[in-house]
Amino acid sequence: MKYEDLDLLLSRAENGFTARVVHSPAGDGQCTEFGPLFSDLEVENFELRIARGKTRTRRVEAGPVADAKRFGAVLFDSVFAGDTRECLRRSQDYARERQAMLRIRLRLADCPELANLPWEFLYDAREDSFLALSVATPLVRYSQLPDPPRAVTGSLPLRVLVIRSEPTDLPELQLEDEWAQVNAAVRGLSQSGAVTFTPLAKPTLGELRLALMQGRFHVLHFMGHGSFTEETGGVLYFTGADGRAVAVTAADLGVILRDHTSMRMAVLNACEGARTDPGDPFAGVAETLVRRGVPAVVAMQFEFTDQAAVEFAPALYGALAAGLPVDAAVTEARKAVYTVSPVEWATPVLHLRAQDATLFSLSAPTASSTVPPGQLPPRHDRESREPHGGQGTAPRREQSGSAPPKSPPPILPPGMAAISIRRSTEWLGRARGYSVIINGKLAGKVRSGQREIYPLPPGTYRVMIKMDWYSSPEYSVTVAPGECATFVCSHTEAMKSMTNPSSYYELVRE
Repeated sequence: MKYEDLDLLLSRAENGFTARVVHSPAGDGQCTEFGPLFSDLEVENFELRIARGKTRTRRVEAGPVADAKRFGAVLFDSVFAGDTRECLRRSQDYARERQAMLRIRLRLADCPELANLPWEFLYDAREDSFLALSVATPLVRYSQLPDPPRAVTGSLPLRVLVIRSEPTDLPELQLEDEWAQVNAAVRGLSQSGAVTFTPLAKPTLGELRLALMQGRFHVLHFMGHGSFTEETGGVLYFTGADGRAVAVTAADLGVILRDHTSMRMAVLNACEGARTDPGDPFAGVAETLVRRGVPAVVAMQFEFTDQAAVEFAPALYGALAAGLPVDAAVTEARKAVYTVSPVEWATPVLHLRAQDATLFSLSAPTASSTVPPGQLPPRHDRESREPHGGQGTAPRREQSGSAPPKSPPPILPPGMAAISIRRSTEWLGRARGYSVIINGKLAGKVRSGQREIYPLPPGTYRVMIKMDWYSSPEYSVTVAPGECATFVCSHTEAMKSMTNPSSYYELVRE
């Protein structure tokens, strides 16, 4: 999908605000001024009115939908008037002539008092359409920051880490029921191998850190409570060891996520995840995570019902797995929500720092990387990207001494198993890697003091190590779902004495 960008910068003016086009296919510099839009009370009353429209009725133009159109028309007519409206029309024409779409990117950092308005309701009365409900005009809240991220490349599946947090001292959310419905809705994606969902064992920050150390994930999906106060800013409520709520700020979460370059997106199904401080545009959870390096964050500006969540998740992840840019994927998910709720589609807010909205380049597994029974699937760490300095991400390994502590088992996709190879620290061949051979195929290499983990379907496998023309005896192992068979490999005494070359290497199961 090819997109052109129209960037609209909102800033303060002497008598109100200015909307200025800073980039578009039709040029830049066009601007319009507008006064204050809505009072806090008017926005609150609007939110209450549309809350009544979260289920469909037989009326074609139900009250909440009409309210949404009136509210959205005020927003649209304020920022797209005169020269800016002409720029929008010309940009749309330009995109259509080139068989492209037009991405609308709002920049709100200069006037945070406008950031809490539901801009997702922008409504073009002439076209009788909400901009955010069409892939031809997706709407994002854009933060232009240094070092824009590049897409993660690799092969499917899209891997989603799910956190369900329901502390005992906060109102019950019935997340078990909600996730059961969502899980049932995405079962087709899981069974096809397009997406895998891994629930976090415990909804704690420490458990999240361990999970990210042991596996690669593309998306973090949080379900739980959130809040926003002027004192703390935006927080998500994880669960402590005693079952009570632990407030985790976006800064705290950003520290844990920052170094995990495969994590391209966070979906926050929590109240007020999209809220910010009128005096500080980066106080909210979503904005802070974006500034901390997460390329895209979807957060909720209103309460999101279970019915809407069940439609949103499979549509979003299915579109991402199909290769759509994140804004187009969110738009498709909005349309899925629209089928059950005429106004809740505007609840998700997409915050973006990626330049072209392409977060993933995940291809279908090639013939050499498919996962038929008895063969090795692609490894988790075979993905690469070019972060920061243009260097690829190194494979996941555990550095250790000659006798490293036993690490916790890896977090695996549902129904998968694994084989783990650890190499002892010996003096010979320290800089070279042993080739790991599984079922006669090269799986990778492991060097001195390192460990490699190979996720694969349950079954029986033949494992050996090799360097140059020498190899270890072949070891047969059967692994069940969720099981990780761990081996240690090393030189034998025969190698050290250069005698009996048929037994230079050994592979022992731990």
